[in-house]
Amino acid sequence: MSMNIPETIEVITREEEDGSRSLDRIELVSSTIEVSKLRERFKEFMSSLQSIIEVHAPTDSPFQLNEIQFSAEITANGDFKLLGTGVGVEAKSAVTFVLQRKSAEK
Repeated sequence: MSMNIPETIEVITREEEDGSRSLDRIELVSSTIEVSKLRERFKEFMSSLQSIIEVHAPTDSPFQLNEIQFSAEITANGDFKLLGTGVGVEAKSAVTFVLQRKSAEK
């Protein structure tokens, strides 16, 4: 039995504006994005996140980084954008990524 994997996915995003954002009204638009394009953009985004968090703690440190949470939004053209602080209501529609340290292999 073969699975039919869709070639496109529907994404609802904020309407792209010319730099001016209206705080009292947000226009939503529906976009169709190729899954392969979204996958590639996701890989690029995760690679960038990986390069940010590659932290090597001193060996004598009693602490280690176990988990990091990032929130991002997906734009109408499939780009992933990291959400910073102070985003407010817009972050409710964000995609949250939780990265955990891999277990040490024995």
